[in-house]
Amino acid sequence: MAIDVAKLQQSFRKLTPKADVLAINFYDTLFDRYPETLTLFSNTRFPEQREKLIRSLALVIRNLERPEFLSAYLQGLGAIHVAYGVKPEHYEAMGECLLSALAATAGRLWDAETERVWREAYQMIADMMLAGADRITTPPP
Repeated sequence: MAIDVAKLQQSFRKLTPKADVLAINFYDTLFDRYPETLTLFSNTRFPEQREKLIRSLALVIRNLERPEFLSAYLQGLGAIHVAYGVKPEHYEAMGECLLSALAATAGRLWDAETERVWREAYQMIADMMLAGADRITTPPP
C-alpha cells in the first residue's frame, strides 16, 4: 500500500492548531464507544496522555518516508503497549475512534480522499505496532 505522504502531511498540518481538540475528541470518543478501554488508562494522567498521542502522530507523519525508522519505532511502541494491557482487538476500536476524531476535528476539511489516506496510514501504524506486540507475546519455536 502506497500512502499519499504529501496528502497526509498536508492534512496533519491543518489539524496541528487543533491538536488539543483532536486528542480530547479521540479519548472522549474511545471511552464513549468502548468504555471497557478506560481500564487501560487507570494510571494515566490525561493531559500528558493527550500530548503523547499528538507527539506520536507527529513523529509518524514526519517519518513516513523513513520506513526503517518508522518500523522500529512503531514495533517498539506496540511492544510497550502490551505491558499496558492493549490487546490486538483494541486496535480496530482505536482506529475507528481516531478516524472519527480526525473527521470531527477537521470539520469541512475532511473529505473522502483525506479519510482514505488516514485510514491507510492507521492500518500501516496498527500493523507495525501489532508486529512489535507479537514479537514479545509469541514464544519462539
